[in-house]
Amino acid sequence: MTGDAKPDTPTAWIAGIDVGGTKTLFCLAGVDGSIRGKRKLDTQLSRDPKSFMEWLFAELGQFCQAHGTKLSKLAGVGIGLPGVMNEQTGILSSAPALDWPAEDIRPWIAHNYEGIVVLDNDVNMAALGEQCKGAAAGCEHFIMITVGTGIGGALYLNGQLYKGVTFSAGEIGYFVIEMDRETLSAGKSGVLERFGALENQASGTGIALQAARCLEKGELCPMLSLQAAGGPVTAKHVFAAAAEGSQLAARVLDRAYHLMAVAIANLTITLNPQLVVLGGGVVEKNAEYAGELAERVSALSPVAVDIRKAALGNEAGAIGAVEAIRRALRGSGRLTES
Repeated sequence: MTGDAKPDTPTAWIAGIDVGGTKTLFCLAGVDGSIRGKRKLDTQLSRDPKSFMEWLFAELGQFCQAHGTKLSKLAGVGIGLPGVMNEQTGILSSAPALDWPAEDIRPWIAHNYEGIVVLDNDVNMAALGEQCKGAAAGCEHFIMITVGTGIGGALYLNGQLYKGVTFSAGEIGYFVIEMDRETLSAGKSGVLERFGALENQASGTGIALQAARCLEKGELCPMLSLQAAGGPVTAKHVFAAAAEGSQLAARVLDRAYHLMAVAIANLTITLNPQLVVLGGGVVEKNAEYAGELAERVSALSPVAVDIRKAALGNEAGAIGAVEAIRRALRGSGRLTES
């Protein structure tokens, strides 16, 4: 162990939690960042943050006991949440999976745990994870983008996360790129009610929606219909149909790739990062995704940038939450490393 804490002291254990709309991942670690245990379980969604935090810390307490320690002995807990976390007010917003009222959630956390807590957006936490132990290890200037149900982003610049005035920097799902009125209005009703313009076409949900719209307009695609097997169209079906030669599916994916490439090209021209890390379900499940975007961005931008797939998968957020606590402990002088 490189930290100054001994195994039987309160600072010997820290926890990182990645809260998702369907799954929550817990990690227990030593102060040196070494992961000592992981636990994934279904997220118990609640529109009441008090009830949610009671559930979350009860589960964390049980997890600690299973590893021979106690919740009260943790030096800190990092939590990544699927939304914009305002560090000044303690209010989580733009979080449709949780849909909490606009109130400070910190008192509900303090009611369950009295140690150091770091709260942040889940993609920001994932970026810390990738910078610490993943595809961006040691990189001081990079952008992380996740493409899944929605599209998220994090800006890691000059060796630290850049969060913006209202802590919403990196929310590239709201980029407006070559959008017609139909696309811009898509988020005002239906499945994409809270989604941004770019998400409406290029996220996993957006890809599925665009393909479904083509079918609703009367376009025929036996391959796509066969993939969906009478159920709702998903991004998985669209990628599979495109691989089998479907022109409709290929056209939908071409537009999604193009819009993402334009977004990344604009970001690289503006911020000049060394690296762009791509994560999320759509990226992980389609081996060609990162390479396809790299080629398109290279054709659009005069600024060279390395584009690569994230290395930590769905563990990046929890690992990053561990790193967030380690940095907070160092900043407070409670952790020194040789």
